[in-house]
Amino acid sequence: MSDITSVIAEFSPLVSLLWENIKGFANSSFTTSLAGAFAGAIAAQRIAEKGKFRDELAKEFQATNAVISLAIGMAAQAMALKKQHVRALKSDYLNDLKNFEAHKEKIYERKIAANTPFEVKPNFLFFPEISPPIAKLQDIVLNRLSAVGRTIAVVTALADSVGNLNGALSKRNELLNAFKNNDFPEGASFHHMYLGVSFSETHTNQEYGNSVEAISLYTDDMIFFSIKLCEDLRDHGETLKKRYKSRLRGKPPRISTTDFEKPRQDGLVPKDEDYVDWLSGFVTVQKASSKWWQRK
Repeated sequence: MSDITSVIAEFSPLVSLLWENIKGFANSSFTTSLAGAFAGAIAAQRIAEKGKFRDELAKEFQATNAVISLAIGMAAQAMALKKQHVRALKSDYLNDLKNFEAHKEKIYERKIAANTPFEVKPNFLFFPEISPPIAKLQDIVLNRLSAVGRTIAVVTALADSVGNLNGALSKRNELLNAFKNNDFPEGASFHHMYLGVSFSETHTNQEYGNSVEAISLYTDDMIFFSIKLCEDLRDHGETLKKRYKSRLRGKPPRISTTDFEKPRQDGLVPKDEDYVDWLSGFVTVQKASSKWWQRK
């Protein structure tokens, strides 16, 4: 025991000196500066991350508003086409078919002679193909937004509706040229081709009526999916606002809005009931996926 005591006594001055040196080093300006530098580096990193988060989120707000503006423009273009031309085109054609059936009924009832010609004044106005900015819209949604689920499907359906509408417009214009040049199949006349009635006993050509129906259908598709895209991106904008408020101070950027109530009242906007099968595939709202810079 005395040996241990003597050893402790022998090294005690050295231990005390070492402890004093350690305390001195810890309290030195070098150590204080090192700790301050470390804390400063952490703070700087957090500021940089928050700044990057703010910048990237601001870009997505901007991209979201850009797509909403493009979608509003496409909806307006399709609604103008429907209001000025398509609605009357379909209505007039259906009236021609109805009047033709009434004409045949009069012949059957011998109210008029069998050789009485059926007079019709068709709407033969040529409609050029449309060129909305669908490629630009697709690029922004697919490459610059974190939206997923129905939004992607809406953009795809909207692109299809534009392509299909242009195809129908082109087909009708092709048929109008055939009517103008009397370029009909053997045994067919204008009335056979326009009204889609049988000729040569077993032949029927309903291409014109089908083109009119297709133009009406795909115009409605373009309106419907443009508006649905606006609605989905409005919801996406609300998600972006929540992300903004969760990590940043101040008011988040504003999301563009529009009101389609007046066109709805005018009968220009198709009803959701007409797209039940499509809508049924999206019974739940899918949350947008987070990019790496949006994760905490």
